[in-house]
Amino acid sequence: MTVSANISMLGLEDAAEAEDEETMIELLQAAQSREGPLMLVVGKPAWASVAAGLELRRKPFLVDSSVSQSAAACHCALTAQTRGAAIVLLAVLGVVSEEVCDGSGCDETSYLQLQHQMNATKTSRLAQTRTVMGESLYWQGYGMQLWSYFIGILGHDDVTFGGVTAPARVGMNMIGNAPLGNMYQSVTTDAGILGLLPGCFSGQCRGKSDFDDLMTTMAQQGKIDRAFTMCFDDSAEGGGMLYLGKPSKLPATAQKIPMPPLDGNMAMYSPLASFNDHEDVQFYYNSKQIGTQKAKDWNYYMGQGYGFSDTGTPGFMMAPSLWSAVVEGLKQAISADASCQRVWGYSLQSLSGYYASDVTVSKAAADCATQYLGDFVVKLGPDSSFSVSKKSFFYETEPCSGKFKISWGSSGGDYMLLGTSFNYGKTILYDTSDLSKPQLVMLGSADGCKVNYGAANTKPIPMKGVAGQVLGMDGTITAQLSIGTPAQTVDVQLDTGSQKLMGIHQACRNLGDCFLVQPEGGGRVSVFQGPDYHTSQCQEQIGTMDRILSQENCQGGGDGRMLCSCSSQEECMKLVLKTAAENLVPNKICAITRKMCGAQVSFHPEYSSSFSLLGEEERKTRCKEERLEASLGPMSIGGSAYVL
Repeated sequence: MTVSANISMLGLEDAAEAEDEETMIELLQAAQSREGPLMLVVGKPAWASVAAGLELRRKPFLVDSSVSQSAAACHCALTAQTRGAAIVLLAVLGVVSEEVCDGSGCDETSYLQLQHQMNATKTSRLAQTRTVMGESLYWQGYGMQLWSYFIGILGHDDVTFGGVTAPARVGMNMIGNAPLGNMYQSVTTDAGILGLLPGCFSGQCRGKSDFDDLMTTMAQQGKIDRAFTMCFDDSAEGGGMLYLGKPSKLPATAQKIPMPPLDGNMAMYSPLASFNDHEDVQFYYNSKQIGTQKAKDWNYYMGQGYGFSDTGTPGFMMAPSLWSAVVEGLKQAISADASCQRVWGYSLQSLSGYYASDVTVSKAAADCATQYLGDFVVKLGPDSSFSVSKKSFFYETEPCSGKFKISWGSSGGDYMLLGTSFNYGKTILYDTSDLSKPQLVMLGSADGCKVNYGAANTKPIPMKGVAGQVLGMDGTITAQLSIGTPAQTVDVQLDTGSQKLMGIHQACRNLGDCFLVQPEGGGRVSVFQGPDYHTSQCQEQIGTMDRILSQENCQGGGDGRMLCSCSSQEECMKLVLKTAAENLVPNKICAITRKMCGAQVSFHPEYSSSFSLLGEEERKTRCKEERLEASLGPMSIGGSAYVL
C-alpha cells in the first residue's frame, strides 16, 4: 500500500495506509506477528474507537492526528491529506551507544548510533526552569514541583539564520513527557525552539563572556550587532518577518523603552518605567484609566523576571484587578446589547474573572463583542508607553473551526506578562547591541511587514503562525533556520523568553506522563511516578523501567521512587535514556502532527559532517595528549613540566 508524503515524514518503519475501516482491521491483525511497538495514527476519531474495540493480542497505541493546536495552521487541510486514513506503524527507536576513551586509544565512532536508519535517504519564569548538563547530554525540567522534563543530546554545529552563519550549541530532544507547550514555564518537546534571549545553554552564566546563544555568537564573530526586529502581522494569514542586526534608520515616531541590564547571569526583555520611583505607571483600557502601580514596584517585578516580553507564551496576562475591570466592562456592554446578549447566551455567565479565558464562543459572538473592545495601554514615563492591540483579544482556535477563545487573562499577581499579544500587529526592535543598556524600541504597526529593518548583510526571515497558533495555548510563531553540512532546514519556535537552540532528533519519542526523571546531584538521578501512573499502560511502563534499572545501580524506595547512583550525572542520564529508548513503547512520536503537516522539525546529526557532540573535541584532544605523553613523556621547558 502507498503512504502519503506527509505520513512518510514520520520516519517510521513499515508504514501502511488504510483508506477504510475494513482494511485498517486487516492491517492490525496482520501486524500481530511483527516485532516492535505497534502504533495506529488515525485521521478520524471514530476509527480509534473501532480499533480499541478489537480483540487483539497486541493492542496498538493510538495517536489521533485529526485535531492538534500545534498543527493549527494546517488543520483545515489535515483531514484531506490523510483522507481519514489509518496508518499502522512499527516504530524503531534510536539509542545512545557507549563511547570509551582511555590511554590506549580513542573511539572515533560517533557517540550517537542509530539501531536502524530512521530515514531511507540518509514562580517566576527564572525559578521554574532548570537545566542539568553533562558532557554530551542535558536534562531540562520545569516547575518547582517537577511536571515536565526531557533528556536530549547536546552538540555543536554551524547554524545559518537570516543569511548569517555561525557555530552554535544545538540541543536535540530524545525523550520527554507531556508536550504542554510554552505556557509560563515550559518549552514544548514537540518542536524545535530558538531562544532569542542572551545567555547560555546551562542557564548558569557567570557573565556575558559565558554567553553561547546563537544571536550573541553571531555578534561576537562580528557578523551582526546583537539586535533583531520582530514584525507580527495581524492579518488573517498571520506570520510576519524577523530582521537581524540594527536598522540603519528608525521612524521618527519610534519610542525607546529601557530594559534591565542583560550582561549578568540571567535577565529578560522587560520594559522598565522611566517615571520616578514614587510616581505611577498608568494603565488604560478603551481610553479609560483603570489602574496604577508605583514605578518602583513595576520595575521590581520586571527586574525579577515576573514580567517580560515572551513570544513563547500565549496572549497577555495582567494583574487580577485590571483583568476584572476589562472583563466586567465587556460583560456590561454585551448585556446592554440585546442582540449580542442573545448570541452569547449562557456563555455570558462564564465571562468573569479567572474563567473568562476558558470561554469558547461562536464567530458571531466574537464579532458582536469586538465592537466594545479597546486597546490596552501602559504609560511608563512622560514620553514612554506601549499598547496591546484589541485585535489580539479573540482568536479562532483553529482555522475553519468557527470557535473563538480569549487570549488575555489574569497573571495571578501584581505583574504583567507580555506574551504574543504584546507583539501582535506591531513591529518591535529588541536592541541588545549594548547588553548593559538594552532597549525595546516600538517602531509602529506591522502594516504588512513591508519595511526591511535588517542590517545590510542579512536576509529577512519569514515567520509563520495563524492567530490560533500565535495567540492560542500553543503560543507559537515559527521560522526556519538551517543546521549542519550539508545544511538541513529546521522549523523552530521563536522565543524571546529563553536562550537555547533546541530541536528534536528523528528518534525522539514522547513517553507520556507515566513517570518523571529528575537529576538529584552527586551523580544520582531519580525516576518516579508521573500524573498518569495509575493507568494500565503506565503500570506496564513503570514496571519495565523498575525491572531493568534494578539490575543496574538503581534502588527502589517506599515512595515509588527509583534512585540511580552513577559515576556522573551524565552516566545516569544515559542509563535512563538508553533503558527507555530500547524497552518502552512511546506514547507519541515527537512532533507527529507537525510532521504530518509538512513541518521540518527533525535534525539528523549523523548526516552533518560539521556536527560534533559537546565535549567530543575535548575528549579527542585528551586522548591525543595521553597517547603522546605515553610515548614521549613530559617535556621540560625552563625547569617546568608541560604535557603536550
